[in-house]
Amino acid sequence: MTKELLSLDPGRNKVGTAVISRDKEEKEKTIVSLKELEAHLNEIFNKYQIDEIIIGNGTGAEKIIKKIKKLKTNKKITVVDEKFSTEEAQARYLREKPMSRYEKLLRKFISWKVKKPLDDYAALIIAEKYLEKLDKEDK
Repeated sequence: MTKELLSLDPGRNKVGTAVISRDKEEKEKTIVSLKELEAHLNEIFNKYQIDEIIIGNGTGAEKIIKKIKKLKTNKKITVVDEKFSTEEAQARYLREKPMSRYEKLLRKFISWKVKKPLDDYAALIIAEKYLEKLDKEDK
């Protein structure tokens, strides 16, 4: 059975989560409230063979680390730089879910941003960057 990474994009009130295989295959991604996080983590740990947890170093990272340690999972926790992950998340979202004509027109005239929370996409990008860094270090 392959081992997966759990990546978290912490925030003040919500957390983006993504499960990704070591060969960068997305398994799932979602956004949960801080109140739901513990239950969601337990579901993930029961469903996947998580061997490492990657956490972006943004707002709320320390609080999330404490919650994970409280679960006593004995999983490796790695904190990584999440710089530009939000911008990259928006770009990825727009590639996967193209804008309507109206949105494209708006974007030409104003600095339009996606209204949907993209923390799940940011968590996925944080994991991909981490795996790319490991690949470079192995070479």
